[in-house]
Amino acid sequence: MIRYKLLSEISDGRDNNLNLMRMLAAAAVALSHSYLLVTGEGDARPLVDTTGFSLGYHAVNVFFVISGFLVARSWERTDNLTHFWVARTLRIFPALAICVILTALVAAPLLISLPLSAYFTSWQTLLYVPLTASLITPDATLPGLFVSNPVPDEVNGSLWTLRYEIICYAGLSVIGFIGVLNNRPRLLWLSAALGLPLIILSLLPGTYEETNITQHFVRFGLCFGLGILAYEFREKIPLHWTGVAAFLFLAGALHATPLFPVSLYMLVAYASFWFAFVPAGAIRKYNALGDVSYGLYIYAFPVQQALVGQIAGLDPLELFTLTMAVALPLAALSWIWIEKPALERKKSVYEYISRGKSSFSGC
Repeated sequence: MIRYKLLSEISDGRDNNLNLMRMLAAAAVALSHSYLLVTGEGDARPLVDTTGFSLGYHAVNVFFVISGFLVARSWERTDNLTHFWVARTLRIFPALAICVILTALVAAPLLISLPLSAYFTSWQTLLYVPLTASLITPDATLPGLFVSNPVPDEVNGSLWTLRYEIICYAGLSVIGFIGVLNNRPRLLWLSAALGLPLIILSLLPGTYEETNITQHFVRFGLCFGLGILAYEFREKIPLHWTGVAAFLFLAGALHATPLFPVSLYMLVAYASFWFAFVPAGAIRKYNALGDVSYGLYIYAFPVQQALVGQIAGLDPLELFTLTMAVALPLAALSWIWIEKPALERKKSVYEYISRGKSSFSGC
């Protein structure tokens, strides 16, 4: 008889593998980018030949699934729109702003191929920090930076997904605010109303072409939505390695069908929850080290581009090794000096905003 635990039984505390899983996912994105940035060929990335999608693609899906789960939990525990957005803002933007500033004002001047006077008087430079740190234009470029790389001009190719993360937060806050998350029948109806069109879109030819923006809404909407549903129905979801095997078998069976991408999302979702909450023992000790995944995610790409531009002849694995050696310390400093202190100020920032709203309403 297979013994399993329900997701609800093992997901409420802090004793889990979430930090390790997210760090591995961020490292997988960096590894995938290493092949792209060395060769300039998207098809050179791992798993493209076997799944049609890169290793980094699947790793980012892990982030969206877990984000949907954790953000749904955050909403349930606060049930307050202001508090929710304070927490989300402090998690994303302080560390992002510092990364963008360091990239544009410290690293780029050392790497550019044009005079400093021309660099600092360019409109691209002047607008880069506000546009990129706000995610208005996460893929903005800097003059003279990385112009001769195999993937030219691209400064930080990881940041574009953060815009869709914010969109997902906005969607969840809306359905939470109108009470749908607290009403399972309504949640199921809304899931069908939103999820079925996304699944239908996923079946259409051309949906997963890189130039088709529809694929981002299909992919991130379904992955984030699976995370939300997993949280809301957590007491009905058993976790066991045989479930991972079953979803892997399902994906293999659907490989040649239009449902293959959706089956991959389901596999990634279930496998993520299993890895995050089931394996125990010494592996759990990593969780105490903190969450360096976000810092690794936002710093790795510009570090990789700099290494490719400065060291000729790197192969993808060499680039990945050097990237981790440089980006992991930056990620650790980001967590210790920026992200963790920002998160610790959630309550004080919320109280400050609430006092301001009370004072304004009393005028």
